[in-house]
Amino acid sequence: MAPILACVTLAGCTGGATSSGARPTGPATSPAARPSGPAGSPGNPQVFSCGEEVSSDVPVPQQPRPGDLAVGPLIIISGKMVATADPAGFGGEGDYKIPFVVTGGSTVTVTIDAPARGHVVIDNPYARHGVTAATYHSCLGAHGFFAQGFKFTDGRVRGCVPLEVRVAGQAGVQRVTLSLFAGSCAAG
Repeated sequence: MAPILACVTLAGCTGGATSSGARPTGPATSPAARPSGPAGSPGNPQVFSCGEEVSSDVPVPQQPRPGDLAVGPLIIISGKMVATADPAGFGGEGDYKIPFVVTGGSTVTVTIDAPARGHVVIDNPYARHGVTAATYHSCLGAHGFFAQGFKFTDGRVRGCVPLEVRVAGQAGVQRVTLSLFAGSCAAG
C-alpha cells in the first residue's frame, strides 16, 4: 500500500486496474520496425526511459505482492484489486493513479487494445496528452517505478480496459483486461 500512497502524493501520477489474466497471443512487433502514426499511438508508442522513473523514499517492490498484477517484467501495482476497490483511494472522476514497476534493465510496451482506445488513455506526467501506447525502459540494475495511470476521456468513471503487453526480446504478446472499479470483466 505504501507505493500507492507515494504515487498518490505525486502530482503527475494517475490511474487504477485489475485483470482477467494474461494470455499469450500472436508475435510481437519487430524491434527494427519503423514507427508509424503519431507519438503515443500503437504504431509509435511514447517512450518512457530510466530518466522518467520516479524516485521515492518508499522502496520499489522487487516482487509482485498480493493484489498486484504481474505480466512478465511488468508489475501493475494493485492491478488485481482495483476492480472492487473504492475509486476515491486512486483518484477520481475517471482519472485514476496506478503506477507500473518494470524489473531492472527490462523494456515493456503497454498498448490499450482497440475496443477501448476511443475512451481511455494512459496518463503519465512525461506525456503532454494521454497516450494509447507506451514503452517503459527501466534503468539497468534496479526496478523502475513509473508514476502513471489511466484516464477516461468520455465522462466514464468505471470500465474494463483491455491491454496488450509486449516484452522486448520475446516473440509473443500477452493480453490482460483491467477493471477500473467495474467488478469482473470478461476476458478480452
